[in-house]
Amino acid sequence: MRKFWEEIQRPYFAVAPMVGNSEEAWRRLSKRHGANIFYTEMVHCDSFLRGSRNPVKNRWYTTSEGDRPLVVQICGNSPEVMLEAALIIQDHCDAIDVNFGCPQKVARKGGYGAYLQENWKLTGEIVKVLSSGLNVPVFCKIRVFGSIEKTVEYAKMIEEAGCSLLAVHGRTRDQRGAAMGFASWKHIRAIKENLRIPVLSNGNIMTHHDVWRCLEYTGCDGVMVGEAHLHNPLIFTGEDRSCLEIIGEYLDICMEFPGSADVRHIKSHMFRLLYNYFSMNPGKQPDLDSCGSVEKFYEFYLSLVEEMRSMVDDGRSLEVYKMKSRPILTAPMAEHCGKSR
Repeated sequence: MRKFWEEIQRPYFAVAPMVGNSEEAWRRLSKRHGANIFYTEMVHCDSFLRGSRNPVKNRWYTTSEGDRPLVVQICGNSPEVMLEAALIIQDHCDAIDVNFGCPQKVARKGGYGAYLQENWKLTGEIVKVLSSGLNVPVFCKIRVFGSIEKTVEYAKMIEEAGCSLLAVHGRTRDQRGAAMGFASWKHIRAIKENLRIPVLSNGNIMTHHDVWRCLEYTGCDGVMVGEAHLHNPLIFTGEDRSCLEIIGEYLDICMEFPGSADVRHIKSHMFRLLYNYFSMNPGKQPDLDSCGSVEKFYEFYLSLVEEMRSMVDDGRSLEVYKMKSRPILTAPMAEHCGKSR
């Protein structure tokens, strides 16, 4: 089995699997700006098997040559069903990731994601069946328990079952929505200290500086960034560029690789990239909402470029075009992340 992650220069910079936001076009953009491991959005195995089984052009995700290294995230609660789906998918990716971390109500209803935390036997069986039955490595993504000791034992069990790389979101299952709070880097550091396989730290990373603070404190092999990456896809490099430059680059990718993003993806990404702009110009958002094709999005983008040029000519500030991650934390992170090593 080829351990492709051993061929990638560390630290690993992974773009988290995000429903509606991890499409091929965004992965290709991310690859140009420092990311080196890419995840698809979550594929529900039951639904996948009931629908189109062509992973290259499936409603769950698209991929094509050059879209690598690619990790396809799957979810479910039946080892046999998950293996059946993964066997179809494996020829079109470099690894399969099992979602043991989704805390949403849909996961509770379906009995997957973080709602498998109480069933260690089934969790271990899923990893064991997949790792022994596939030709590609099996990764896992988990959330922590309140207890560091219990979290470490859980992670060790998953490693022993055959997991090759573990991504750890440092929040508990109940930390979501208004109760999100802080991710615990202390939990993640303890996991890294007790596992032999690579570990990715996920949570509390909102700036380029946070990337390196996290790596220093946790000792992890890399970081995984989700929401903050949507607001600033340059978070891994620390580049200082306007959101319009990135939007133009993203739309060029969408047109160069037809089908790599749909209207839903493009609208979601442009809204986040223009977060500051819309905060100051709320009357402009309906113009974005009305776009129904790549061409219409591009027309809207060009109108913003012309607007920016006028601002330059008038000597006005371009702060509105800066990309900034939306702040979600309001207390000192030191309480939860500790001091650097």
